[in-house]
Amino acid sequence: MAKRIMVAVVGAGLGSLVGLFISAMGVGNPGLIIGAVAGAVIPLLILGPPGR
Repeated sequence: MAKRIMVAVVGAGLGSLVGLFISAMGVGNPGLIIGAVAGAVIPLLILGPPGR
């Protein structure tokens, strides 16, 4: 479970960097928030349910 939390935190960090780039292009703060949420959720969806 701790590995999944670390993956979510790192994914949120990377997603927020992408969101920061999108925000700088003129979208604004929603781009930053959406990037962080997507970066946290997408890796967990790809990995599937825990316990494999």
